[in-house]
Amino acid sequence: MSALKTNHIGENIKKIRLLRGMKQATFAKELGIAQQNVSKMEKKTNIPDEQLELAAKILGTNLEALKDFDENKAVFQTNIINENQVNHFNSVNKDILEYFELKLAKKDEEIERLKEQLAKQKPSRSKTKTESVTTPLRKVSAG
Repeated sequence: MSALKTNHIGENIKKIRLLRGMKQATFAKELGIAQQNVSKMEKKTNIPDEQLELAAKILGTNLEALKDFDENKAVFQTNIINENQVNHFNSVNKDILEYFELKLAKKDEEIERLKEQLAKQKPSRSKTKTESVTTPLRKVSAG
């Protein structure tokens, strides 16, 4: 014998809101109602579809998900989403790392090229000690 599970739509809204990390005050503001009305809504077993559709949109879900919410499935799906986000984050980090490694390698090549160019120019630009000595000052007569 299995007990038939009835969905309490108000509780479903509350659970999804909490899973999203949204406070009642924020949810109320998005709905355009007072916080006390959100509290009342979350205690109702049935909510008009028009209000339910707006709640679903604000919570980033759909009408069916609000009506048929299953906490166990939601936790499982959240874990899958989180794993995918971590994998995507690692992939993005790898791409960023490769980008900057390539940039650094190019800069290193440029530095070496400039060093070689400077080394080639030094002998022709360097002056001997005698060339760099200035001519003596003229003596000024006291007369």
